Amino acid sequence: MEVILQQDYPQLGFIGDRVNVKRGYARNFLVPRGIALETSSKSAKELNHRLTQINARKQKKKNEAEELAERLNEVTLEFKLRAGVGGKSYGSIQSKEIEVALRKLGYELERRQIKLGEPIKTAGEFKVSIKLHSEVSAECTLNVIAERVVEPKPVEDAPKKGGRRRKAKGAESGAEQTAPTTEEPTAGESVAEEPAAKE
Repeated sequence: MEVILQQDYPQLGFIGDRVNVKRGYARNFLVPRGIALETSSKSAKELNHRLTQINARKQKKKNEAEELAERLNEVTLEFKLRAGVGGKSYGSIQSKEIEVALRKLGYELERRQIKLGEPIKTAGEFKVSIKLHSEVSAECTLNVIAERVVEPKPVEDAPKKGGRRRKAKGAESGAEQTAPTTEEPTAGESVAEEPAAKE
């Protein structure tokens, strides 16, 4: 039987399209959900009235999508991608990041509208398609810049555990042995000959 789509439905077509489907599919699924309108159940006058409403709604959505597409085509989003030695990237740019960046610019879009084949893992300029309407798409530009990450150098000749403590202790011991007496020697006496007083 013939039905008219009241909204875009990917499996069948766009709003306003006339399509032929099985009677049970139409009456048990499409019509009750408001997806399609059964042509055989309406009078010619009522059907034409509904078609006029559907087509007007379809054209309005298309016009809005075309205006939005013109603005999005001029948008360039800049992202920084962390990269190490040899250009190895840390992380990637995905649809989620693009959605957030567009929302910050005032574009209320859903992630599923952003058609990114796979995550971006390299620097460069990329074009991303955005589905705005069944008949309208936009393309915004992504400028991905590699941000070099300085990797820490391995520590060489690190002191063994406890080595510094032993060295410091030895140094203190030597300081105690060579420290001069606070009393000045009298004439004819030598500090080296006079043993240190024990406490």
